Amino acid sequence: MKTDRPSVICITGGAGLIGSFLTKCLAENKHVNSKIVVIDDFSTGLQSNLFPFKNNIEIREGDLESKSFCNEAFTDCDIVYHLASRAFGIGYSSQNQLEMLIHNERVTTNLIDTLRKVKPKKLLITSSSCVYDDNSQTPIAEAPIFDGYPEYSNRGYGWAKRFLEQKSILLSQETGINLITVRPFNIYGETYKWRGDASQAIPMLVKKILSKEKSIEVWGSGDQRRSYIHALDCARIMHKLMELNYNCGPVNIGTQETVSIKNLVSIISKLSQYKPKINFNIDRPEGRHNKSSNINLLSEILPNFQYSITLEEGMKRMLDWYSKVFDPKNSE
Repeated sequence: MKTDRPSVICITGGAGLIGSFLTKCLAENKHVNSKIVVIDDFSTGLQSNLFPFKNNIEIREGDLESKSFCNEAFTDCDIVYHLASRAFGIGYSSQNQLEMLIHNERVTTNLIDTLRKVKPKKLLITSSSCVYDDNSQTPIAEAPIFDGYPEYSNRGYGWAKRFLEQKSILLSQETGINLITVRPFNIYGETYKWRGDASQAIPMLVKKILSKEKSIEVWGSGDQRRSYIHALDCARIMHKLMELNYNCGPVNIGTQETVSIKNLVSIISKLSQYKPKINFNIDRPEGRHNKSSNINLLSEILPNFQYSITLEEGMKRMLDWYSKVFDPKNSE
C-alpha cells in the first residue's frame, strides 16, 4: 500500500544515451515533486553522465537480468521509464542476433514479473523502429506489432522489442498500469558510450574521421538514408507523452527528413576540416535503404513540439564527444 510520500520515478538505463538526458530533464524540473531513481548496471551507460545532477537522484546499480535485483530495484516505484536494453551497431547485431534476443528477453521477463507485483501507476516502454518490416511503406507509420517481420539486419533486437511491447500490453490489461509505448528512430548524442567495433553508425563515423585515418570503410553503398534525432529531443518527447498519459498505442519518435550516409560523412568531414578517402563496401549489410518516420501521429499528439537540435548542431556535439572520449588531455 502506497504511503503519503513524494512519487518515485524510476528510469532504467538512466545513465545511457537517451536515459541520461531524460534523467537530467526530470532532475532539473523544479515543478516535479518527486524522487528520481536511476536503475543501471553501467554496461552501456556512463556514471559521468549523471555527475552534474547526482545530488538530485538516487542510483540503484545492478543488472536487470538478475531477478532478485529487479525485484529490489522497483520496490517503491510509482512511475517507470524503461529504456534499458542491449543495443549495438549493425556490425555487431548482424552477427549476434540470438544473443541480442536472449539478453533483452531476460530483462523484459524480469521487468514484467516485477511490475505485475509492484503495480506502478504509469509505465513507458522504449521499443524501436527495428520492429518494422523492411518492406513497409516509407515513411514508416505506426503498425501493429506483428505486421510482417522485424528489420532483418537487426532481427534479434527487433523480435525482443516486439515481445516487450506484447508483454507490456498484457501487463497493462491485467493490472491497470497506464502504458505508453514509443518507437524511436536512429537516436544519437554526445552521452554515447564507445563500444569499439560494436558501436553505432554516427559515433563510428565520427571516430574514424576525427582519428585522421587516410581512408575509411563505410558499410553499404552510402546511398542508404536515415532520419536522425538527437537523444535530448527524444527524451523531451518521452517526458511529454508521459505527462499527457498518452496510452492509445505506439508512437514513433523521429523525423520524416532523411540524410544519406554519404552526405552524413560529408557533414562530419566539413565540420572536422578533414576529408579522408571513403570506401563504400557494398558487401557489408546496410539495412533498409530508406528509413524515416511518419510523424503524423506524433504531430497530432504534440502539435507544438519543436526539435531543439539540428543535425549539424548534433554533429558539432559529436565532435566534442570525440575530444572528451579519445583525447588523453581531456580524460578523467
